[in-house]
Amino acid sequence: MKKLYTTLMMAMMAMMTLSLTSCEIDEEIAYDLEGTWKGNMHIIDDYGEETTYSELTFIRYSNTSTEGMGLWDDYYEDGYCVSTRFTWFVDWSDIIIDFEDGVRVEIRDYRLTSGHFSGRFWDSYSEVAFDLISTARKYSGGYYRTRGEADAAANELHPTHHRIK
Repeated sequence: MKKLYTTLMMAMMAMMTLSLTSCEIDEEIAYDLEGTWKGNMHIIDDYGEETTYSELTFIRYSNTSTEGMGLWDDYYEDGYCVSTRFTWFVDWSDIIIDFEDGVRVEIRDYRLTSGHFSGRFWDSYSEVAFDLISTARKYSGGYYRTRGEADAAANELHPTHHRIK
């Protein structure tokens, strides 16, 4: 009987470890994701124009949160910029981005460190490769000032995000 009790207790502890691991991993991903990222997203808009680079700013709702809000800026060769606000969350290591116009991007195949974020994501139409570097990270007590956050405060009206092709 004592052996059965010990075996059951070990099984319960193993199950609890597995259930807590996902939340901890999601928190670590959200922590590493927070900040501003800049690089090539290889995005082509509805008119066939490809972005020269994109800049994404991820802000968590709290220090332990696995979700938040952000600003996605796409820059084109002629200097034109399309800015879109979004909300995001991490779920079982997947990064989900919901744009204000209803488009959802799910990032499942990626590599993320404190200074580099690369991989592929899928929208409704195609696969998009990206390679971003960190340009601003959160420090304890606040944020480093980033261009993306300054634009978010300065520009109250943003055009809706173009559909990624």
